[in-house]
Amino acid sequence: MTETTLRSTRRFIRWLYVLAPLLVISGMPNFAEAGPAPVLISDVNSTRAIALEPMALTREPFSITSSSSLYGNDNHTRVMLFALNLTGANSSTVTVDAEDQFQHHYNLKVEYVGQVPGSESGQLSEVIVRLSDDLTNVGDVLMQLTYQGMTSNRVRIGIGYLGDGPDVLDFDGSPKSVDYGGFWPSGVDLGTFFWEFWAMPGQNASATYLISDGYGGAHAILFGMGYDTENHYTLLGNVWDGTNSTTFSSDDGPVPYEWGHFAVGWDGEKIVTYYDGVPVGKVAFSGPRRCIGGESGGGWLLIGGSTHQNWVGRIAQVRGYENTNPHADVNGYGQSLSAFAPQTIFEPDGSSLLSSFMHPAPSIPDLSGNNHTGKVRSTACGYQFDCSNDPLPQFVIDPIWPNNLSLQPSFLANPSPPEPPGARVFDSFTRRNSTYAFGGTGGLGFTAEGTAGPQVWQYSQSENGFLPFGILNGRAVMLVNNAAAAWVSTGDGPANLDIHVDRHPVAWGSGISTGLVFRLQDAMNFFVAYTSGDSASDQMLYLSSYTNGSSTDLAAGIAMPANWTTLRVVTLETGSISIYADANLVYSTTNTALAGASKAGLWNAGPGLGLANRWDNFTVLNAN
Repeated sequence: MTETTLRSTRRFIRWLYVLAPLLVISGMPNFAEAGPAPVLISDVNSTRAIALEPMALTREPFSITSSSSLYGNDNHTRVMLFALNLTGANSSTVTVDAEDQFQHHYNLKVEYVGQVPGSESGQLSEVIVRLSDDLTNVGDVLMQLTYQGMTSNRVRIGIGYLGDGPDVLDFDGSPKSVDYGGFWPSGVDLGTFFWEFWAMPGQNASATYLISDGYGGAHAILFGMGYDTENHYTLLGNVWDGTNSTTFSSDDGPVPYEWGHFAVGWDGEKIVTYYDGVPVGKVAFSGPRRCIGGESGGGWLLIGGSTHQNWVGRIAQVRGYENTNPHADVNGYGQSLSAFAPQTIFEPDGSSLLSSFMHPAPSIPDLSGNNHTGKVRSTACGYQFDCSNDPLPQFVIDPIWPNNLSLQPSFLANPSPPEPPGARVFDSFTRRNSTYAFGGTGGLGFTAEGTAGPQVWQYSQSENGFLPFGILNGRAVMLVNNAAAAWVSTGDGPANLDIHVDRHPVAWGSGISTGLVFRLQDAMNFFVAYTSGDSASDQMLYLSSYTNGSSTDLAAGIAMPANWTTLRVVTLETGSISIYADANLVYSTTNTALAGASKAGLWNAGPGLGLANRWDNFTVLNAN
């Protein structure tokens, strides 16, 4: 058999075994409607590629090497893809890229591009690529083709094995959206709200949005990622009152490629942002809240962005509440400023909209029962117009999505600062996040360093295994909405202690206060010193003792300096107590109660402080 005959026979077999079933399996696109951008063919309602090993005509998973003698000494497997809109293309004008679960990219050599016989108008092409030398058994990879400067959709094939992660919807920052159509009425006052996402920002996701009300400068809600701070994104957005927009943000957020729970809510008085269930920012907003309507597209609910500043990253689920906020204050108990356990798989639960993007479909159902069906679409020509010829958001398998939700992501905060010389105990909380998200139970674990050695953190309370303190991006945070203590042993030696902790104030109300517990004998007998106030610059100092669980105020409402970082308590066995803001002595007294007790730690004074209190660089030194 000549090479020409072999090639013709192979192509005829491909037509019989591949393309005819493809018409049924995938619902072959109408060639006359296909746009100029190349399109890789996949199964119906899936991103799995229609792809074959060219000689054996077998489908995935593909092995790295092939036993076919037709490849000569080069035994690397070839894969045949099928594409539209490659008129005039050849192997030198087409490139194919593969991306694995770790965001590694592989440039696959294109060996053949040709028309499939019998395809209408010659628009269906086959593309044969060689698996690259550095590609190993990585499971699912995402394949993308480029021709004449235009990129195709991404399809996935299994290398060695099929990926085992769920789909999620991927956005690359170009104008793509899930369009739910008209959602907010214009010209009326809108009520309270709460919107939450399981999502992952990619690289360069600053100023890109998860949700928007139309486009332009006035929104019933706009919410996404802000600019980096300390190598993390912040949560950012705004709402419109009919005249002006009010911006909200946060003190902290995720790093690129970190899955997390991101939320924002308005309780009628303030807008609060949440990261993994922990409040991370607030701004006053009394309303009214309005939708602009009209030509700016106000009232349309768009997930993943509108026509600009579109989301860079992935979205697994979205749930929204309008005219209600399940995390609003109850009887003034500070509920909106307390942490909560995000629901791992969103349920309707009275929501106004609920969608999961973990099952590929061109139309996304509204699981809340309110019939707001979303359409996966391009918005390159404006979302009011048909953009069916442009690339869409892509459903991709993401193995790093913690789909069993039993483990926290393996994210670590920035490197730990150096241990202070001579510290008996030191803890910078530079460990992976520990909150109630991802099925977590919180907790601080062990202290990092110190002459006393690693010390286990203990707590004044625990309910069903949920611990009152946790860690978020290298700082201790409050996870319950009441008074609570966490403490450690400071090792052997006298109870003459110099105890430090840092706060971390930012512009959005986070980290303005902090507190210490000291002279702790047990969970019912101890001393506390803490600060409280409406802003970082007007903090007041409070000092109390607890005896058998009953508190006695020793000092209250003592002004702290306008700017300070470290709250410091020096307690001596003689009964002396001195409290400092940085190096400034703020208050001193003498009280011999529990003067020999040497345990110390963190103190949260009461409800509504989940945003205000932060603890960093907890240090215990010997007092001079």
